[in-house]
Amino acid sequence: MVRHIKRKRSLYLPVLLLVIMVGLLTFHHASKEKNLTPEGLSRNTEVVNDAKGKVLSVSKLDSGYDVHYNEDDQLTNVHVNETLEVTHKETLPVELDLTATYWAKQNQAIYLNEEKLIYYDGKKNQTLDTNINGLTVGLDTVYYWKDNQIFSMNPSTQKSTLVAKTEQAVMKLFTSEDTKGLFIATVKKQDLSSDVYVYQQSDQDSQLLQKFNIPSLSGERIHTVDASQTQQGTHLIYTTKQTHAGTVTVRGYYNLFESPKEEPKFQKIKIYDSFTNDQMRVIDNLDLVLTEDGPEIILSARGMITAKVRSWNIYRAKQQQSEKWIANHISTSTSISRNHVYVSEHELFWLDSRGKKAKIMAVSNHPELLQKAESFQTADFVNGFYTGISSLPYGFIMLMVAMMWVAPSAIFLFCVSFWNEDAMVQKRSWVRYSTIGLFAICQYYLMQQFFTPMFEAFSPDYLSFQWHSIILPLGIILMSLLFTQFTRQKQWSIYQEFGIFTLFNTLFIVFLISPYVV
Repeated sequence: MVRHIKRKRSLYLPVLLLVIMVGLLTFHHASKEKNLTPEGLSRNTEVVNDAKGKVLSVSKLDSGYDVHYNEDDQLTNVHVNETLEVTHKETLPVELDLTATYWAKQNQAIYLNEEKLIYYDGKKNQTLDTNINGLTVGLDTVYYWKDNQIFSMNPSTQKSTLVAKTEQAVMKLFTSEDTKGLFIATVKKQDLSSDVYVYQQSDQDSQLLQKFNIPSLSGERIHTVDASQTQQGTHLIYTTKQTHAGTVTVRGYYNLFESPKEEPKFQKIKIYDSFTNDQMRVIDNLDLVLTEDGPEIILSARGMITAKVRSWNIYRAKQQQSEKWIANHISTSTSISRNHVYVSEHELFWLDSRGKKAKIMAVSNHPELLQKAESFQTADFVNGFYTGISSLPYGFIMLMVAMMWVAPSAIFLFCVSFWNEDAMVQKRSWVRYSTIGLFAICQYYLMQQFFTPMFEAFSPDYLSFQWHSIILPLGIILMSLLFTQFTRQKQWSIYQEFGIFTLFNTLFIVFLISPYVV
């Protein structure tokens, strides 16, 4: 067995080195995956993996969460405990499209079907109203509209009340994420601008808090409106969406109304990524919430979650200046994270989508989940492995540069074999070490172009230490020599020795240096 290993060490040692290099690369990226966990929250936790479309609703229960979503075009209900594990699942006979709006509680639902307001009581459907133009859901209240009339409904009693009328037909209706009874109606005018009505409902009546006009650019329309009520007044944000030459642009605006019906002075919302300090220009799904620290915006945006990975994720943005909001990521997906549902300051659900299929993801500050977030998980190493392997193609591009430091040594060996064949046959040490020395000198000078600020920023600490640009090239040469000494066979020629030396050197370059250069 021992003799067999000695004979085959020229095969086993390169494989062993390859395994070690892949392991180091995987561990480095797994550590980065672990460190992506948002501060004060759990890891991104998968709750359900068979959702569809953009439909998601979540309400807090005493022992967890009541979650509804679209599965195969039907409304599905799952009960999720406080550690984000599904404890019960039930599919309801309620057909939904990919963007449906509905109210749901356990096995009950209120939804629209062909302009009819339908209530499913857990056993059968019942029509509550007809000729409905649209539906939206607030905290414990359902709002819908007919032409210019706005109705509210108590889901517990299914009784509706006319609570407001606008001057023209309602285009869209919105409700507040965290203020009960606060709803907003938008009306399109003939000059293409929009009137916005902000109401506060109390019992069977509503009070008009604000009314203002939003001018419109060519091809621009109001996308979303959200508001929250505090002692300071009414905080309001709205977003517009404009499509030009196939490019969709979403813009956001914020204002605090300190008194009823005051003239607004909206400030453009500029979101800056705390990771890169750059403005995030591709944004969507802006929702306003109020915390002890003031107004915050939960949004979807396309940004950098690591130094090399850009994707759609969920962010929490805090106002730093009048127009400047600083965003920190909550989700850490490489797919598309959107359509979030805000439960509380420390609890958030969203859809992680790939095409029409989606996963329901969540974060929480539950102590058990926070403790779990501090340790490595299998997903960290799986994602770390794929991230590391995906960076290796750049290393093979670097092999083209490597030929430049291999060529002089190869030419030297060719010349020696031509002019002094005995030295090659007798494997003189001066031939061997002159070849390695020439290789080391060429590699040292050519490798300096790889040690850029990007390398220092991306590479692990064991590669980006002081004087790394001097020590790493020399260390790689010495390690390649060491492995060559362990591997070589007595019958090998100098060409074979140089070939195995070049192989080990290439493995070190591809796995230790190249992943952090491009």
